[in-house]
Amino acid sequence: MRTMRALAGVVALVGTIAIARAQQPQPSPTPASPPVSATPSTPSPTAPTQPRAEPAKPPSSSGDFNFDLGNEKKTPESQASEQERIAKLERKVHLRRALLQWHQALGFATLALLAITDTIGTLNYYDKYTAGGTDTGTFTTWHEGLGIGTASLFAVTGVLALAAPNPYPKPVKLDAALLHKLSMLMATACFAAQIVMGPIMAVSDGKLYQKDLALAHLVVGWSAFAFMGVGTLAFVF
Repeated sequence: MRTMRALAGVVALVGTIAIARAQQPQPSPTPASPPVSATPSTPSPTAPTQPRAEPAKPPSSSGDFNFDLGNEKKTPESQASEQERIAKLERKVHLRRALLQWHQALGFATLALLAITDTIGTLNYYDKYTAGGTDTGTFTTWHEGLGIGTASLFAVTGVLALAAPNPYPKPVKLDAALLHKLSMLMATACFAAQIVMGPIMAVSDGKLYQKDLALAHLVVGWSAFAFMGVGTLAFVF
């Protein structure tokens, strides 16, 4: 009997202690640390770093090549003035081309007509002033008419050249153009002499100097043809 009471008291004590321990706060469990691997970990590759782009520098105002050819801003007035200048230049170019084309065509015609005039003049000289001549006067009228026509055509040809504008002035230098101008200048002097000598010779019949004047007139005529020929060759070649 005593043994049963003692056993019941022990069970009661044990239950009381168990209930007291269950009512006490339990500490939070400590997380378990991961197992340490024997193999050393390989570091992850680092992504390559890109260089930072530097901001564009503004162009220096003191640079040698600091200029703009295509984006220069122009005022409407300057644009209108530039267009007017270009239009005027183009008109001069077209006018010069047209006048010089006529100058070239009339120049060849003048050279051919001068050759005929000099030939008729030579026949007229031999008919009138040589011992074998009969002074028939067959070539006199022809020579006079051809002389007036040739001189007039030469003058028109020269005026066309002088009237042609020069939109692109060039410095004077020894070239084909200068040779052409000098040759035509000498031919002009010969034509001027012919215009003076011709009428004087025509009214000098019976004078002793008429034959010599006629010979000089003939020589000057062929000289004009020679100068014109040189000027034409310089112009063509």
